[in-house]
Amino acid sequence: MKLKLPVKSEVEVNMAPMIDMVFLLLIFFMVASVVKELDKKEDIEIPTAKYAKVPDDPKGRLMLQVDNQNKIYIGLQEVTLDELKALIDSELAANPDLRIQVRADELVHYKTTKDIMIVCAELGATDLIYSTFEE
Repeated sequence: MKLKLPVKSEVEVNMAPMIDMVFLLLIFFMVASVVKELDKKEDIEIPTAKYAKVPDDPKGRLMLQVDNQNKIYIGLQEVTLDELKALIDSELAANPDLRIQVRADELVHYKTTKDIMIVCAELGATDLIYSTFEE
């Protein structure tokens, strides 16, 4: 039994789905590269603690990061203690219930963390936590 299949003279390729996929991939890589640039967390080795606790509400905290060179960052911007003091003061003016989280490297000198605590205490920012991992 011989089947006769219809012969198409012209074959068309629908490019719309391929173009959609290319645009989705482009958007994905653009967003992923921006997130990678803004994230300095991979440079910081968080210390471990036997009695580490997860805060009840970790959202809405001002995030400070201190690397192993004792440099303080807010986002990608390196700040001095005076700049940190001015920034926390302006944040406290906008939000009196300001909460601060410090992600400090395990090699950070105690003096640096003490200076951060003193700056916060002088301005009245009393809700301050340090990031740790549970042992």
